Amino acid sequence: MIQATEKERARAVNLITETFDANPSVNIVIGDGGNRKKKISRLADYAFTKALNRNGSFLSSNSEGVALCFKSNEGKSNLKEILYEIKFAFSIPPKKVFQTLGRESYLKKHRYKGEHLYFWFLGVTKSGGQAVYELKDQIFNWSDEAKLPILLETSVPRNRDVYLRYGFEIYHTWEDSGGGAPLWFMIRYPK
Repeated sequence: MIQATEKERARAVNLITETFDANPSVNIVIGDGGNRKKKISRLADYAFTKALNRNGSFLSSNSEGVALCFKSNEGKSNLKEILYEIKFAFSIPPKKVFQTLGRESYLKKHRYKGEHLYFWFLGVTKSGGQAVYELKDQIFNWSDEAKLPILLETSVPRNRDVYLRYGFEIYHTWEDSGGGAPLWFMIRYPK
């Protein structure tokens, strides 16, 4: 796993755009209309910028996987991050902007309050081979060495089940996070 830099932006954004098209949480935020790929790409650009600003953008060694995971207390918003957020906001309908702000408020209110690693995005291509395991293992090692729990949210039942197998616990469920889809708040404590 390598720490991504500005040079890897295009690859990381493409990986997220490619792998998150069917994600219910992403679809709630971007909506059904318009150029979906462009909207997901702008969301990925913003997410990459935020994670990069917090030293939390990673690529697998084969460049087939991306992980955005950062310390909860690392970095602050900067002008570049705000500009990418505005660029994304302008790509979705105003109704979705307000819906997304309300969603973010709910997430912050129910998220674990102690210092932690926030595992925001994990995207691996179908041909990624061992990339998913490499990224997972490195993030888990980071958590264990830093003695920080890992937090994430998922709205994909299959992903929830995988995370449960890897030692995560559900600490809160939002039964209808939009469109009838539940959202599971999960935590993995360091070993």
